[in-house]
Amino acid sequence: MSKYCYFPLLKTRDAELKAISRFNNDDFDNVLPIYELTKSRKTNVAPDGDIHRKMTALKEIHGDRPFILDVTSNEKYINYQLEQLLDESNFFYEWQYFINLYNNLNIIPMIHLYDEDDFTEVSGFVREMSKSKDYLAVRLPYYLDNYKKFISPIFDNLSANCKLFVILDGEQVMKGKSEAIIEGFNFACSELEVFRHKIEDIITVCTSFPLSPAAEGQDDHGEFPIIEEDIFNSVSLEFDVKYGDYGSINIQQVEIKGGTFVPRIDICQDNKFIYKRYRRNAGSYILCAQKMLLDERYKSLGIWADDEINSAANGEPSGISPSFWIAVRMNYFMTSRTRLRLLD
Repeated sequence: MSKYCYFPLLKTRDAELKAISRFNNDDFDNVLPIYELTKSRKTNVAPDGDIHRKMTALKEIHGDRPFILDVTSNEKYINYQLEQLLDESNFFYEWQYFINLYNNLNIIPMIHLYDEDDFTEVSGFVREMSKSKDYLAVRLPYYLDNYKKFISPIFDNLSANCKLFVILDGEQVMKGKSEAIIEGFNFACSELEVFRHKIEDIITVCTSFPLSPAAEGQDDHGEFPIIEEDIFNSVSLEFDVKYGDYGSINIQQVEIKGGTFVPRIDICQDNKFIYKRYRRNAGSYILCAQKMLLDERYKSLGIWADDEINSAANGEPSGISPSFWIAVRMNYFMTSRTRLRLLD
């Protein structure tokens, strides 16, 4: 097993990258992020959202640190460059070329699975990439009936010195709906036992962050559970798995338009989130931060997120956009998950 205890699954959007770029070094040493590469913001210079700008950002954040790299298939965040990387022809030649283009980064490439019956292209990709990589990764949904069918072609073509990170994706979890995901994770782990000698880690990933946190409590404050914690704790009783999540992001990722949002600050505890929410004419993020600091459940972790909450409480918020405060929430959440896993 690897030394990493936490595997956040993130898109390369601005909020996610800001959150992880503010990690303390000691915490970051225990984290292996999984990125879905997305297009960048459109500008006059890069009207198509050039993905190479995102790779530059990942270089600045990671340096020599490793990360797993995937490609988004979400139509909101994809462009023609990303579509090319998902082309399976010639053993995913474009994906291979892209990975090799950034051989100065410590990238663990994701294996892409599309066809359920023909694994020719996948086998060729694994065979070629595992010659130069110590690790590859594959991401599988939690509801498959036959995991061996998909893993066998990968293992048959892995070089002797290459091992695999297997990411089991439970996607969005709703209250009272976790049993199916637990059963799916347990079944997957049992199917993968025969391959364990070539698996570096099995990682369970899901998210329970609600689409509308305000609907989970009262108008100006409330709380809601972190269900992925319960799921991981249940599966880890039976199998050696590592913990992952979506970094406190709902899978739907609704874009908030200016003028329609109500300022809100979210802070997690071990097993739940608490939030403070106030309309802008009532003090905005300044009042949210002041109320959060008065809540005895809030504990400072001594990190960037705490600094931003304190600055806002003092009347000098560094940002007043939802995206900025999503980054604050994620930074606190991901740091807390890392430290919680180190205590397991």
